[in-house]
Amino acid sequence: MIKHNIFFIGCCALLLFSCNAQENKISDNTDIASFINQKGDSLQKNRKLPGLFVAVSDSGKRSFYNFGFAAPDKKYGFDSLTIFEAGSITKTFTALVLKTVLREHKINDSLPVKNYLPGNLDENETLSAASFLSLMNHTSGLARIPDNMPVGVDNKQPYENYRRDNLFSYLKNARLKPDGKSNYSNTGFALCGILAESISGKKYEALLKQLLFDPLNMNAFLNVPDSLTNISQGYYENIKNPFWNFDCMAPAGAIKCSAHDLLNYLEFMYSNTNDPTIHSLLQPTVTVNENIKVCRAWHTMERNNNTMFYWHNGGTYGFSTFVAFSKEKRKAVVVVINKFNTNDAGDRLGIMIMRRLLN
Repeated sequence: MIKHNIFFIGCCALLLFSCNAQENKISDNTDIASFINQKGDSLQKNRKLPGLFVAVSDSGKRSFYNFGFAAPDKKYGFDSLTIFEAGSITKTFTALVLKTVLREHKINDSLPVKNYLPGNLDENETLSAASFLSLMNHTSGLARIPDNMPVGVDNKQPYENYRRDNLFSYLKNARLKPDGKSNYSNTGFALCGILAESISGKKYEALLKQLLFDPLNMNAFLNVPDSLTNISQGYYENIKNPFWNFDCMAPAGAIKCSAHDLLNYLEFMYSNTNDPTIHSLLQPTVTVNENIKVCRAWHTMERNNNTMFYWHNGGTYGFSTFVAFSKEKRKAVVVVINKFNTNDAGDRLGIMIMRRLLN
C-alpha cells in the first residue's frame, strides 16, 4: 500500500500488452490447469518467490494451485484456507460498505462529504470539493497518504500508531488538489470508512462483519489474533515481515483472509450484479486510458470499449495480491505472492489467467 500502489494502475495497463506476447508462448489448446501450472511454476522459480498461490472460480467450480511455500521455514505450502494480507483489495469492501450505508440513509454519493464529517472537519472549506464518489474513485485530490504520517521501510508497522486524531489533524488543514483524474489515495479510503461509521453509528469492522464477513462465511480479520495457525509468512525482500496492524487507516488496506474467503466474495459480486448497490459499484466513472476505467474502488479491463473484467490489486510489506472477476462469464481469479513489491508478476499472471478463462 505504501510504495507500489503509486503506479499500480499504469502498471496494469502496460501488462495488458505484455500478457499477449507471453500467452502466445503456450499453445491456445493448453487447458487452463496446465496453463496455470506452467506459468506459476516458471514464475515462482524464475523470480525466486517464497510462495505463489492461485485460486480460480469457474461458475462456482473452484481450483487451487500452490507453488513454493506459504511459510518457507516450516515448509508448508498455501492451501485454500491459508491467511494472508489482502492489502488494498480492502478498498473494494470499503466501497461496498459505504455505498450500502449511503443507500440505507438515502444519501446520494454525488453529494459533498463536508456536511457528514465528524468533529470540526467541516470547517475546512476545501473539503467541500470532495464528494463520496470522488473518494471512491480517487478523484478527490486528497494525498496518497497523510503528510503527517511517518513511513519508511525501516518501520515495519507504518499504520499501527496512526490514529483518528492524527488523520483529523491532517484533514483539518488539508488542501485538496483535484485535477479530474484518478489519483490513488489511501487517505480517501480511510475517510470512506470514517464516514460510514459516522453516518451509520457503527464501527467499520462491525459493518464489515454485518454486510460481508458473516453473510459470506468469511474467516476474515482486520488485526489477526495470535491464536491463528494456518497463516502465511510475508517477506520484504528476503526479510520476514509481520502482518500490518491498523487503526484509522484500516479501510484502506487492513483485511486479512484466505483465497477461499476472497472467492466467496468474488462469487458474491458476480452473482449479484442486479443488486442496486453492486450495480452502482461496477459503473465506470473515470477513464484512465483505452484499457482501464475506474468505477467505485473497482477498476475495469477494457477491450474494444467493452469491459472484459473487474480487478483490484493490493500490497503490503509482505504480500502482493490480485483479484479479478467477470460478471457475464461468472469467472474469478485470486493471485497471492508472499513477497513485497511483486505486483508486476502477480498482476500479469492474474490478467493472463482471466484472458484464458474468457476466451
